[in-house]
Amino acid sequence: MEQWSWASARDAVRRLNIAPRRIAVAALVVAAMAGSAVSDRASAAPPPGNNEIRIGNTAPYTGPASAYGVIAKVISAYLDKVNAEGGINGRKVNMITYDDAYEPIKTMEMTRKLVEEDQVLFTLATIGTNTNAAIQPYLNSKKVPQLFALSGAAAWDQPREFPWTMGFLPTYTAEAQIFAQYILENHPRSRIAVLYQEDGMGKEYLKGLKDGLGGKVAIVAEAPYKVTDTNIDAQMAKLKASNADVFIEFTTPKFAIMAIRRSAELGWRPAHFVASIANSYSAVIQPAGAQNAEGLLSAAYRLEGEDAAAAGDAVFREWSAFMQRYVPSVSKTNGQAVLGYLVSKTLVEVLKNCGDDLSRENIMKQARNIKGVQLPMMVQGILINTSPSDHAPIEQMRMMRFTNGNWQHFGPVRSGIDPGAVSDSFKTIFKYGTATKRDLANQLNANTVSLMTGSFGSTYAQVGADLASVLDNGTNLRILPVMGRGSVQAVADILLLRGVDAGIVRKDTLAYLDRKDFAKDIRNQFVYVAKMFNEEMHVLAPKTITNMRELDGKTVVVDLPDSSTFVTAINVFERLGIRPHLIYQEPRLAVDMLRKGEVDAIVAIEGKPLQWLNQVNDRNLHLVPVEYAKTLQEEYLPSKLSSADYPGLVPDGGYVETVAAEAVLASYNWAPNSDRYRRLSLLVDTMFDKVAQLQRPPFHPKWREMAPRATVSGWTRFKAAQEWLDRNMPPAASVSAASGAVPAPAPVAAPAAAFSSPQERDPLYREFLEWRASRAKAGANR
Repeated sequence: MEQWSWASARDAVRRLNIAPRRIAVAALVVAAMAGSAVSDRASAAPPPGNNEIRIGNTAPYTGPASAYGVIAKVISAYLDKVNAEGGINGRKVNMITYDDAYEPIKTMEMTRKLVEEDQVLFTLATIGTNTNAAIQPYLNSKKVPQLFALSGAAAWDQPREFPWTMGFLPTYTAEAQIFAQYILENHPRSRIAVLYQEDGMGKEYLKGLKDGLGGKVAIVAEAPYKVTDTNIDAQMAKLKASNADVFIEFTTPKFAIMAIRRSAELGWRPAHFVASIANSYSAVIQPAGAQNAEGLLSAAYRLEGEDAAAAGDAVFREWSAFMQRYVPSVSKTNGQAVLGYLVSKTLVEVLKNCGDDLSRENIMKQARNIKGVQLPMMVQGILINTSPSDHAPIEQMRMMRFTNGNWQHFGPVRSGIDPGAVSDSFKTIFKYGTATKRDLANQLNANTVSLMTGSFGSTYAQVGADLASVLDNGTNLRILPVMGRGSVQAVADILLLRGVDAGIVRKDTLAYLDRKDFAKDIRNQFVYVAKMFNEEMHVLAPKTITNMRELDGKTVVVDLPDSSTFVTAINVFERLGIRPHLIYQEPRLAVDMLRKGEVDAIVAIEGKPLQWLNQVNDRNLHLVPVEYAKTLQEEYLPSKLSSADYPGLVPDGGYVETVAAEAVLASYNWAPNSDRYRRLSLLVDTMFDKVAQLQRPPFHPKWREMAPRATVSGWTRFKAAQEWLDRNMPPAASVSAASGAVPAPAPVAAPAAAFSSPQERDPLYREFLEWRASRAKAGANR
């Protein structure tokens, strides 16, 4: 005797509403409780009678969802019509249907009876999420097709996990995404409030909406309700108080009526959306008051069952004739009757395509191969499509608006997430076929600003990524961060590389180039947009090295010669009178060399905390203090590295003194009437407007040091940036009040007299030149 724990199974099904993505997994628990009732061995398909195709169905003819029983009645009646007209491929269709009262445990009991006693070929149109979830693992283990599950959950479109299950309706997710498309097109600057049922259905709808919006329109308020609630007054008050101008409700009919009425009572008239499961005229609009529903928005895949304007249409005549002859007791205005009609039409299409092969495998094969079928009583342009990887027959809907007492369809047929609605890149690709390459290229390039940053994982690279995340605004402005080697390369690229508009460079790099006269008249060629942040000097060495002086004559890694660290390191060493032997290697790649004793120290000068250095936890290594010597005070600022920055290198609660260099956003000094000047001005306006946002998590903590008004002594600010500051942040205003930043100490500029002449001997730089020459010679000899 097979054992079955009905109480445990009921509990398992009840848990299905916890999270929609877990429906299928939770349903497996129900199947597992069947013990030997669920066999790993596929059940052989019963041989069909010579003149019969036997199918099974359960429906809620009684119980809380008895209104849905109409669907099964219409399907049964339509199959009577098919049989009266000769059947399908010479066979009669026999649908055996039982009442499950909308109870999952009963659905499972009746389904087992259908499969094991009645020997049906497949089940059809089981109604409800929990009921379908209860039988899904059982039917799949038996390899019995579970066709056209009637629920908007996404669980029926999982062909890898459940190859014998197929849904029918548009998913809750897809419908919500269609609403999102419409909002992005027609209410792009709106504020959205959402009322939703606190269960799997409501959460799946809400997730679909958020996915479809892609963060481009804000949801400012969410209010869940429980199916046991007697009213939603508190939720409606909260949603109205949010000042939202778009209101979306993912509700069942009972609560849709309440929401429509309450919205009118509160005098709240936002753009109002209702889910398709609650847009029935007779079940929702009439009880809520047609005058209160005027302008209501929804979506649909099927036509209304009775439409005076379409009474003469052949499709409606066929539908009406069928209803009058075979189901006269069911009103044609009942939307569930239309659904049953559509399921019947689709089933007949599948069975006709099976021919004489009525094996379960072939039935499922044909169900997976429906291509572009337009059904009567379905919105024009919406097609039934399936494939082995797509078990969702209907994925399209069309928007409709309630106007003058009727639902009126409008706009295009839509489906799920529209990549072009949430992705500017997809929009560009879609336009490629309709626009000339030249026009499209001009449009894309006109407002794109390229920004030289640093190497992967560096502060510069992270700051560039932050700018792209916050400032990108489709075709109006796009920031294109370009990875580089740091400050020296950024200067060269700004001067010489086509398409580079700006870069993050270090003030001491510009000063060094100016002092050495390596770049002619650089002070007139470069301008700065803003002081960005300070970059701390990190000197990692064995604990036997206690101060910078001890590095004299030692082997020190100073990054690659194009980097920011290189220039700052040789400048600091020069000013401190220290003459180490320099190794040109990326600091993050030299840690093993340091541990093996191949080098004596690693210098890295970047905004703290450095990702790679934060991962170093070696009791033999530490950060060497850098004294704020008088010779450094002309170009550098004092700073500290704390245990919070580097817990593996600095004792708890302690700190290490160091110096910091100033990083600036710099650009070539473009003429005010040039296109490059205009493009850089776009960056300026947008970045200054959003400094406060950039200074909050999750963006790099160095943004908190940015003070737009802070000057960089000895250098000229970009004209458009100065004009913006004069308009929006006059000198009298506090920088910290305007930006939320803590201004850095004002740097002291190096006097012109302190700069060395081009002829000054420079052993460190000469060593670099020799290295570069030897590298070039080696390359030429390859």
